[in-house]
Amino acid sequence: MKTSAILLIVILLTSSVAFCLADENKDHVCFRVLDSNKDGMVTFHEFEQFYENDKEKFNEADVDKDGKLTHDEYHNILGHGSS
Repeated sequence: MKTSAILLIVILLTSSVAFCLADENKDHVCFRVLDSNKDGMVTFHEFEQFYENDKEKFNEADVDKDGKLTHDEYHNILGHGSS
């Protein structure tokens, strides 16, 4: 029983890592976490949950000024969630 439980845990962990790395160029974990409603965009409301009230940083990232960050906008300015 213990061996099968350990094997299951290893499989789940391996799958989780593979899922997170599946498309390194377009599917960063940090972006997915911010995108709480999973619509592919990050609004200021979603953004401020992690970056507090940093409207200046949000506006700098929002290149097309539509009030939402695409993955590319987010990643170009903020990378993998750096401050």
